[in-house]
Amino acid sequence: MKKMVSILLALILALSVMSFPALAEDQVSTTASGAKVITYAEQIELKVPIYQRNGIKDPIEDNYWTHWVQENFGDKYNIKVTYIPISRSEEVKDFTTLMSSADTAPDMIFHYDNPQLLAYIDQEFVQEIDEEMVKEFMPDYLAYVGQDAYDAGKYNVGGKKVQMYFPAARDNADNWATVIREDWLEKVNKPMPTSVEEYLDVLRAFRDANLGGDYTIPATQGLPSTTGMRADSYRTGHTDPREIAIYSDLQVVSLDWEPIKKNYKVLNTMYNEGLISKEFALDADGNQAKSDFVNGKAGVYGFYLSSNSDVISALMENCPDAKLAILDARSGVPAGETLYDYQADPIGISTGITAHCKHPEAVMMYINWMAQPEVLEYLEYGEEGKHHFVKDGLKVLNSEYDGPDRFVSTNANIDLFVMVTQTRRDATSLEAMSATYCPIGYEYLMKQIFDNNANKTYIRNYRFTTPIVSQSEYGEDLRARFQAISAQVITCPEAEFDTLYDQLVAEYCAAGLDEIHAEKAKVYDAEN
Repeated sequence: MKKMVSILLALILALSVMSFPALAEDQVSTTASGAKVITYAEQIELKVPIYQRNGIKDPIEDNYWTHWVQENFGDKYNIKVTYIPISRSEEVKDFTTLMSSADTAPDMIFHYDNPQLLAYIDQEFVQEIDEEMVKEFMPDYLAYVGQDAYDAGKYNVGGKKVQMYFPAARDNADNWATVIREDWLEKVNKPMPTSVEEYLDVLRAFRDANLGGDYTIPATQGLPSTTGMRADSYRTGHTDPREIAIYSDLQVVSLDWEPIKKNYKVLNTMYNEGLISKEFALDADGNQAKSDFVNGKAGVYGFYLSSNSDVISALMENCPDAKLAILDARSGVPAGETLYDYQADPIGISTGITAHCKHPEAVMMYINWMAQPEVLEYLEYGEEGKHHFVKDGLKVLNSEYDGPDRFVSTNANIDLFVMVTQTRRDATSLEAMSATYCPIGYEYLMKQIFDNNANKTYIRNYRFTTPIVSQSEYGEDLRARFQAISAQVITCPEAEFDTLYDQLVAEYCAAGLDEIHAEKAKVYDAEN
């Protein structure tokens, strides 16, 4: 019996060797588009970070789509692709922890916002990119994003301008929707608010009428984040380019800036008057806010529209008579002031090769493969008749499909190919975006978003190309202080707001913000 087992084991081993022959050495070849690729003799591991966002249906690192990438990219080149979940709300903390050791560090690191990209350079988390290798390994990526976007990855390091990141392409699509219960407006006999004063009056009416029952939440609100606390609505008189470069920041919030203080003062009023949840600071992932809205308890909620989103469908299941409208953006602006909004960079996320990465060419191969039209098409839309259907010549995601190969999130598989583009949907017309982002029957919401945006004056933050050293030194501590300060100043009695705010902000400035402002001013003057 033992002899028979030995023979069987020997046969299995022989068959496995025949099925998967080991290469004597790496094999170098060229794709049809001219991209250089390597099939490795010994399997290597490529550790790829991927965002863990709200609304994820399946393990973001292990699902049908990650398996598809492994089969169609990894197996082809003898690369084991390992996905590492990164919290979207705590990404800097997650990356910093992972980068503390070569054993845990991913091979790529990315971020949307320039200040943090600069910080990663200063912390030596990223290695300089060999541009000759880029030409060899990434012709498809270069053709897809274009030269201007690619050049946005160059920074001043060690006295010279070098390529440090691979920026992604970015279209003009805007599918963020802050919706208000229009049926609630009708019940309290209020028109759509067009100033922050009118907005507060509407929320008070929602509260007084108990439109969500005993647990009515007039407006959902989470603990402010550094990327969300921009105070765009309070920038009248504060639009000087140099002032914006110094004070408007998506990583370290300038709590000493007047627009920021005005914003917090309104949030303090909303808290004290019961216009937001008393437990808002505990809702770190936004799940409670979503639950409050879809269960008919809240009157205002913000989320990304998607044709397969469950927000609207869940609300209508619980509240069949609910009516929705896009909240007028002017509702966040004091009466008589200009409606400003933050204008995102003309590029998407920027991806760097980490200092611990031993195979930068594999990173280049991965990103370049993601730029293939057929790869993007499948990851974004899947199969016609299953993952999407075609309406008036436009692809619309099928919100009903829930098979084992379903999309992982309502934004399809954006976080798999985010290193190349924000979205494969390259049509940004009202008709295309309505079909792409809106559930059937709610296309009118996109028209309202377009109308809102037409009333805005956009401001883009200054893009430093020189690392701000003090931001790396003090940023982590200041972000932690920011969270604590936010909770304190929003929840304190209104009569105590000014005194407490000024006291906490003075300590915050002394803890490093003053040094950051001074360095940013010096660098801005040097770069201009």
